[in-house]
Amino acid sequence: MKKILLLIFLVFSFSYSNSLGLTNTDLIILKKIKTLTDDTMMKYTLMAIAIKESSVGKKQINSVSNDYGLFQSNIKSVIRRQKVEDNIQNRNYFAKKLLTDVGFATANAIVEIDYWREIHKENWVRIWASYNTGWRFNSNTGVLYASSIFDIIKKLKFEYDL
Repeated sequence: MKKILLLIFLVFSFSYSNSLGLTNTDLIILKKIKTLTDDTMMKYTLMAIAIKESSVGKKQINSVSNDYGLFQSNIKSVIRRQKVEDNIQNRNYFAKKLLTDVGFATANAIVEIDYWREIHKENWVRIWASYNTGWRFNSNTGVLYASSIFDIIKKLKFEYDL
């Protein structure tokens, strides 16, 4: 009888675990992100990046790498993409925009992902790695990043049923 109760407890615990530590608000945000596109891999990639990069918006500034917003877009990449001069005023403007305009932040993340998607011909492991490390996608950092994104996606699908 003890073994049966232990087994039921373990199954119940596993079924209702929260290994990513997501709050109800996080889940609402992730569900909203999921509605932004019909492309399944893009949905899961955006959700996983939001978790990995900013803890679903809780840590939107990385002043060391100059990454900002829900998806931690690099300010140099954003400036280049906007085709404006790279100066302190533009950096401050676009950093603030990434922090306050979720649509702008999301659009930048999608453009970045699509860029690497074209470069890597739908190889999602390389796409994820390049999102973090650019052309150094084969580096340890890139491989570990891609692995963590894949792990988050698995948890979103199977643990959180998103």
